[in-house]
Amino acid sequence: MKEMLAKKIRELREARGLSREELAGKMGVSPSLLAQVEEGKTVPSVATLIHLSRCLDVPLRTFTGLEAETRLVVVRAHERREVERRPKVGPSKSGYHYQTLASKEGIDAFYIIFEEKGEDERVFFQHDGKEFLYVLEGRLELCLDDQCVVLGPGDSASYDSKYPHSLRGVGGPARAVVVIYGE
Repeated sequence: MKEMLAKKIRELREARGLSREELAGKMGVSPSLLAQVEEGKTVPSVATLIHLSRCLDVPLRTFTGLEAETRLVVVRAHERREVERRPKVGPSKSGYHYQTLASKEGIDAFYIIFEEKGEDERVFFQHDGKEFLYVLEGRLELCLDDQCVVLGPGDSASYDSKYPHSLRGVGGPARAVVVIYGE
């Protein structure tokens, strides 16, 4: 329960494009308290949940688990928010620029711009779950373990993300829709 609540709060904050510091400031609490709540290290008081619901503009029942079933999730193009999903690697980022798309119940969808990177700049990730990607434009190299393939517009791929995988733009940036599920 504590972990689900922590994840929900973090997702709502990120969907609104707020940093922890910004949300903590709006709520009148310390950023460290908000960090502890989002990391599942502490359970927020009812007063903190009330502040969260007001600052995030959601009903209090959002945090109680009594929220009615959401049958349809819609994210309009102008509502997409940039999110940081990958850690910094050395002095630079992974080269992935994420925007959230409509997500529901363990299925996360993203519009991602992959920067052009050299072969020696590949960054491999692995995590629980599976991924599906659909290339919209550009050329995208997907490496899974030691197997690499270059995909173009209209190409798609799916794979188990528990294996080391890397994505990079080839010959310029590439744009794709990526769906991560079961993470």
